[in-house]
Amino acid sequence: MASLIANDCARHEIRFVDIYAQPHVLIDDGKAWVSVSPKNAVPALRLDLGEWLTEIGVILQYIADRAPESGLLPEAGSMARYRVLEWLSYVGSDVHKTIGLLFHPLMPEAAKDIRRQNLHRRLSYIEQHLADLPYLTGERFTVADAYLFVMIGRRPYFKFDLSPYPNVFRFHARVASRPSFASFLGLIEPVLDKVRLPAFPR
Repeated sequence: MASLIANDCARHEIRFVDIYAQPHVLIDDGKAWVSVSPKNAVPALRLDLGEWLTEIGVILQYIADRAPESGLLPEAGSMARYRVLEWLSYVGSDVHKTIGLLFHPLMPEAAKDIRRQNLHRRLSYIEQHLADLPYLTGERFTVADAYLFVMIGRRPYFKFDLSPYPNVFRFHARVASRPSFASFLGLIEPVLDKVRLPAFPR
């Protein structure tokens, strides 16, 4: 399950997509998601004029640029911005892609073992990087931190043990303590009962 965010980021509507249903459907009305978004993937952002943006890295940049005062993404052209984009790319291509199939209920165990080894290498790198930093690029929370947080431990989806990575564990706890996370839980928890989740490994 994931979310569809429609309209402007200041004025928005969130709709949820059941990505475990085949075909994927909008939870509120059962409409096939592919009939709304041809990529048949989430997330997707529909702008006020009806145009669509897809791909999480692009959507996060768009939302952050619409609210520059949030500090979620440094100004264009700055090295600080490129560092955040560097982490966005790493989380998307190296962490997310490794985790995604690891939790597919039909993935063979041998293939999962390979992915676990790959995930360990990536988390070990992040663990070392976070040794002296509260967030990926320093003292300030950014869109890259939000992305990593969801990837490494938002139950009921991801249940792997973070205890071998104490810096990553502390990072996760730090983000979970933010008021915005409590708001997020208030939105998503009621929806979980409407989705038939597969049995994820513990």
